[in-house]
Amino acid sequence: MTKFLSSFILILALTQQVWAAPQHGLSLYGPQDLKYKPGQNYVYANPNASKGGNLVLSDFGAFTKLNPASLKGVTAPGIGQLVFQTPMDSSADDDEAFSQYGNLVEKVELAKDRLSMTYTIYKQARFSDGHPLTADDFVFSFNLIKDPEYHPIYKEYFKDIKSIEKIDAHTVRYHFAVYNQELPLITGQMLIFPKHVYGVKGKSFGANFDEIAIASGPYTVEKYEYGKYITFKRNPNWWGKDIGINRGRYNFDHVTYKIYLDPVAQREAFKGGEFDMQLINSSRDWALDYKGDFVKKGYYIRGEFPHTRVAGMQGFAMNMRNEFFQSRKVRAAIAMAFDFEWSNQNLFYGQYTRNECYFDNNPEMKAAGIAQGDVKTLLVKLREKYKNHVPKTALTKPVGAPGQGQSAVKNIRTANALLDSAGWEIGADGIRTKGKQRLQFELLLAGPGFQRIAEPYKNNLKKIGVHLDIKVVQVAEYEERLRSFKFGMIVANYPQSRSPGNEQRYMWGSEAAEMPGTRNYMGIKNPALDELIDGIIKAKTRKEMIIYIHALDRILTHQFYMVPHWYISYDRAVYWNKFSRPKINPSQSNIVNNMLEWWWSDEQKAEKLKDARAQGKSLQ
Repeated sequence: MTKFLSSFILILALTQQVWAAPQHGLSLYGPQDLKYKPGQNYVYANPNASKGGNLVLSDFGAFTKLNPASLKGVTAPGIGQLVFQTPMDSSADDDEAFSQYGNLVEKVELAKDRLSMTYTIYKQARFSDGHPLTADDFVFSFNLIKDPEYHPIYKEYFKDIKSIEKIDAHTVRYHFAVYNQELPLITGQMLIFPKHVYGVKGKSFGANFDEIAIASGPYTVEKYEYGKYITFKRNPNWWGKDIGINRGRYNFDHVTYKIYLDPVAQREAFKGGEFDMQLINSSRDWALDYKGDFVKKGYYIRGEFPHTRVAGMQGFAMNMRNEFFQSRKVRAAIAMAFDFEWSNQNLFYGQYTRNECYFDNNPEMKAAGIAQGDVKTLLVKLREKYKNHVPKTALTKPVGAPGQGQSAVKNIRTANALLDSAGWEIGADGIRTKGKQRLQFELLLAGPGFQRIAEPYKNNLKKIGVHLDIKVVQVAEYEERLRSFKFGMIVANYPQSRSPGNEQRYMWGSEAAEMPGTRNYMGIKNPALDELIDGIIKAKTRKEMIIYIHALDRILTHQFYMVPHWYISYDRAVYWNKFSRPKINPSQSNIVNNMLEWWWSDEQKAEKLKDARAQGKSLQ
């Protein structure tokens, strides 16, 4: 009997899930990579930063709702960051590729097979209305994702989370459908909604919560007016203010976003002191503007903040839901017509570097030279399986923009030859046709800023028999047309992190091509890329992940899905001289976000600025 009982206990033990020790955080490849200890503040925070004052920022384009996760409409700036919280907080430390620390949860316990994870929720967690935050809210928030009015980007992002289980009032366990090294950390990025507010029976998630925002974050919505502004008020009773990761954080009493619909008006408003910081994305503005008397007197400061972020890819994205863009030759020709060197010299004042691939500006992530070793072996196997989807040049040539290193004249000649060979003939009006199709499409823009860049490109396209229409629309219309993929070409930006994962699915995955609201703007359906994305997600070591990334990058680059633009390895910003900031700038986050989270209002500087402006004196 004793022998039988011992055997039974052994079998039972073997069938139970094996758990790692509870931790205060998670890192992609194990707790040994966590930089911070329990209760420790981030090195880029100043725990002694003073609280108070107001921060005024700007946002371009009108918002239409306060709901951060519903499908339709444009969410107000700041809502997701200031009002709502996620279970875990992602570190922006340059020393951590992907680490998270408890935000709403005190402890996290990950099964050793990484197929389930348990959160212990802070017992003191509260929503801004004073209602306790419990396991019921976590369960509700997970189930809410299934609502048809929940944004499909999140559905795709969290789709491998199979279920959630309530253990007790402050403990939940997530179960995962597949092994995915990144999935436990992805789970930590889910927005937590209060069930007692958003779960009221008879209410529609997509229609009834556009005008309220109640959650557990450091701020509440104080007032707003659609198309004009939104003001957040710091909650003095915020439950999370004393947690280590929040020390020195969220220091302003009020944060206001002012809305602008015209970039010129936005620029002049900053100079007039209507808001406090402007991130400069225009090389022309940086080279020629913000150099007047106020800069010389030190009223506002021009700052360059170096960063080590992966550049990702920005470019003109071609929508392959239009039949003629399905031809790789056509895409290559259209890409070759863009003369980056001329644009950089004549429009950008030599400030930019050409995007050569989708993981640029990082020596570890960027594929260098011709494919070798494990990357080459992987590409060969994929080409054997999916020959039409893996270009031969992915194996025989390095990554790079089409026509890079060649003269503009030669690129135009090559582009014309490609279109000739693809059967596109030049008509009497100079536009190429093939059967009943004309090689004509529209570049859709959300503002006029890119027009000066697009016009020279339009002229070059005319040289190869392609007609480009440039259309500028309001932000709301632009967002809706992007959501439904009703465009020919857009300016798309695909930022990347040092730890790519699930988000690659809704950028390049075949399923995302037919899912409204995803970022697969090009309509890519490539089984080789799908296989590589799965490899990235399931990789058990960083070395393995990098192999998959390099192969993915080479296929994306050599399929010419985009006309590569440029990148810059520092943030450019102007800000009024009335703030102080920590000594360390976490460069994995942009400078405006860092100002919002980590800077503080300096009363002495503000008084000096006020007096100097009143007297017309210099601060220098």
